[in-house]
Amino acid sequence: MKRRASILYWGIISILLFIGFGISSGNFVYAFYFLMFFLPVIILTSHIFNSILVPHYLMKKRYGKFALLSLYTIIISLDLEFVIVFIAFLLISFYDFENMDTIISSYKWMPVIIYFIVLLAAFISVLSQLMQGQSAELMKKDASIMVRSERKNRRIQFRDIKYIESMADYVRIYLDSGENVITREKISHLDKKLPDIFLRIHRSYIVNLSFLVSYDREELSIGGKELPISRTYKKEVMNILENQTSPSVVN
Repeated sequence: MKRRASILYWGIISILLFIGFGISSGNFVYAFYFLMFFLPVIILTSHIFNSILVPHYLMKKRYGKFALLSLYTIIISLDLEFVIVFIAFLLISFYDFENMDTIISSYKWMPVIIYFIVLLAAFISVLSQLMQGQSAELMKKDASIMVRSERKNRRIQFRDIKYIESMADYVRIYLDSGENVITREKISHLDKKLPDIFLRIHRSYIVNLSFLVSYDREELSIGGKELPISRTYKKEVMNILENQTSPSVVN
């Protein structure tokens, strides 16, 4: 979800939960109290999943890392929630011990309902990004990217980009025509805007697989230029290269 949409979403959810649990328990103070305990962890979990794991791993078809990191996220989130639940009820017991059974009965389902809402938000995020991905695929042949270069906004066709190199304070885009376009946009930001034909092989390099000539486990050749494959990206790069069937690739 976009930031504003996410804020609006969780704002509405918080109000509905506050009203719902306040009415059902007959105590709006406790409803607010428990929401303030539970929501931060839940919102952080939702943000990690929707803004990091889905776009950077699931949508990039890095399914193994997505599953593993999702599992870690859920485990850590649940552990934090158990600690928070314990602390929340422990503090309540000091002030209203006589009504603890009623309070526990009234709010025991709040974490479950909130996690269900997180799953709903995740489903909406995945569905939205899948629809965006399908639209991008339909337009891929004529797709382009807009970058700021030489104080002007310049549109560059994806098919014209051979590879992209990060040079500390700026990024250099190498075109098939031999021209180089320099922009101060970060390479990580460009990576998010590029279709699947582009592959990150190094913290400093993104390549267009349409121009791939040959490769091994240490480097690959793009239009006669040898570029290194870093250890961080090697496993993913080799998995993608060994499973793609472009006739221009020579192993």
